[in-house]
Amino acid sequence: MESQQQRLQLSKVVNNLRSQLPHLSDEQLKQQYLNNLEWTEPLAVTLQQVEEKSQALRVVKLALEVDWHLGARLAGVVKPEFHTATVGWLTQLDIPQLLLNRLLGTTGSDSAIPPLLEALNAEDAGVRCSATEALGELGSVAAVTALSIGLNHPDPEVRSQAAYELGQIGSESGVAALRQALNDPEYQVRESAALALGAIGSEAAVEALAQALNHHNLDWRGRAASALGQIRTEAAVAVLKEALNDEVYRVRETAALALGKIGTEAAVAALRHSVNHENFDFRGIATSALGMIGTDAAVEALQEALDHKDYRVRGRAALALGSIGTEAAVAALQRALNDKNHRVREKAALGLGSTDSEAALVSLQQALSDEDSYVRRTAAEALGYIGSEAGLVALQRALSDEDTYVRRTVAWALGRIGTSVTASDRTHEPEAALSSGAVAALRLALNDQDAWVRLSAAYGLGKVGSEIGIAALQQSLSDENFEVREKAAEALGKIGSEAGVAGLRQSLYDEDFGVRRRAAEALGKIGTEPAVAALRQALRDHDTEVRCRAASGLGKIGTEAAVAALRVALRDENADVRLMAVQGLGESGSEAAVAVLRSALNEEDSGLRGRAAYALGASRSKMAVEALVSALSDQDSWVRWMATSALGTIGSEIAALGLEQALRDEDFRVRYTAAEALGKIGRSELLPDLSDMLVTAVDSYELSTVLHAIASIQKRYGYYNYHLATS
Repeated sequence: MESQQQRLQLSKVVNNLRSQLPHLSDEQLKQQYLNNLEWTEPLAVTLQQVEEKSQALRVVKLALEVDWHLGARLAGVVKPEFHTATVGWLTQLDIPQLLLNRLLGTTGSDSAIPPLLEALNAEDAGVRCSATEALGELGSVAAVTALSIGLNHPDPEVRSQAAYELGQIGSESGVAALRQALNDPEYQVRESAALALGAIGSEAAVEALAQALNHHNLDWRGRAASALGQIRTEAAVAVLKEALNDEVYRVRETAALALGKIGTEAAVAALRHSVNHENFDFRGIATSALGMIGTDAAVEALQEALDHKDYRVRGRAALALGSIGTEAAVAALQRALNDKNHRVREKAALGLGSTDSEAALVSLQQALSDEDSYVRRTAAEALGYIGSEAGLVALQRALSDEDTYVRRTVAWALGRIGTSVTASDRTHEPEAALSSGAVAALRLALNDQDAWVRLSAAYGLGKVGSEIGIAALQQSLSDENFEVREKAAEALGKIGSEAGVAGLRQSLYDEDFGVRRRAAEALGKIGTEPAVAALRQALRDHDTEVRCRAASGLGKIGTEAAVAALRVALRDENADVRLMAVQGLGESGSEAAVAVLRSALNEEDSGLRGRAAYALGASRSKMAVEALVSALSDQDSWVRWMATSALGTIGSEIAALGLEQALRDEDFRVRYTAAEALGKIGRSELLPDLSDMLVTAVDSYELSTVLHAIASIQKRYGYYNYHLATS
């Protein structure tokens, strides 16, 4: 109802405007209507109905004086018989071809095709590609014909782009040319043509791709099969069904996966037959493709595959059912846990874990007693993935398993379950529940004779994040195995309690640099004053990475003491440490940190100056703006670029004034970054300068950035032309 009312209102406005047009002076038309964004849509609709050529041309000509993009849009909405004149005016503008191509595409007019075809012969590759994109934007039957011509261009980039645009248009009339492009000598063109045919998806497109499946190049046959996967028709399925018998495995594989994407009943039937293919690997691919489909028919086919004579097919079917995860799939997997082959039972357990189903818990707990250690290990892993407290008791018992690998997996699973329980709201006092469950079991596992079990237990305690495990983890900081010590340090950092600082401080003297690195990182996460004191000590470590992590940690803490330590780190002999100190100061964002970074903008090292500028942006401090504006005059263009980016991040009015200066920088990266930022925060006074940048843009990226900035400012202020709005 609301949409209908809006259409009626628009119709009323358009009728009124059409009757007024002959009586409006040029100045009135520009000031009151053309320069006002609110009138753009009504004007466009009105021009479609204006029969008098002189009146229509007058509006377009005045629109071009207001704004090029506005003029280009209106040039294409007047009566088609007027397009020769209106589009011709665009070609007479004294602007670069790159910009002209954009405007010609905006018109949507077939009259833009001749100049765009001419631009396809330009020396500049960027101009040629932009002309191809503009033809695609037109989207008409004539544009399809022009793009078909482009498929014979000597530049493979143009041919590839033309194929892509034909796919975007999706017209049946482009199929014949794309069919020829399937034989292009360049692979990228053939690939674009195949994808385009897949996007069109008509019967003719299917026929063309079917023909490509007979190509002598096996990679090309695979690409054609993949493209057919975009087309959900019976014809496409029929062609892919034939491709399942290709002599080359990779082609058969791609065809099976394409059928998996299509997912219709006919696709299921084709894949169901391939589960009995003579080649094992292909049988597995067909089974996995059924898992991609996931319908009732696919589940039925996979249930049937669980009785296949080949245990490997049964295993693949179990994994596929796990990816589907429906009640029927879970029931089938529970049955597969009793398969005579341990590999199938293993895959069934893994499949049950990926279902996240509570119904699978009982079966998986029973599987922890399976005679095969691989099955027991996989069952433990699956229980960890499901993450339910119901599995805790069985997993605790499994910590006594005779197989080392089972115990390792159990320790990992306990940590994951503890994390899930803590993160959820399944209990009113989750930590209390964990103290008698996962945490207690993990603490016990820290004494296991196997180092990897101890490592997994330390990792798990860190994931759980309970302070109950701190004492045990501190003991593990003295473990004979350095990897266990590393995990214990990491876990204490994740828990984040000051109670862990003393042990971590001692670990900064560990003989292993990996332990010292983890300890420094953990202290940064804890972030108390004692942790700062320890990290200051770590800044003197002979290992560069330890010092880097200490600097990073100090930045996360951000107190005055931490900033003072980072000031010292700026004088480190190693550049990486200095840069990490700069990053840390940016993360801190305190007044003291900003002051240090501002002074760093005067350092001799340009890399340090650039990082300091970027860090000042990360701090978002308005106190940094003055220094960053000064950095816009740095002799190094990278430093100027970072300063421009930082000012855009800060985004204040004063920063915007600095960014206006950057619009005139000699480096295009600085210019387009400034334009991008000013599109969000810039004043309307900038519109003339940004328009001037349109004629100096060096490539399509800069041109797009400036056009977007102009459009953003125009939308914010509600008009196109600053001088016109303020005159």
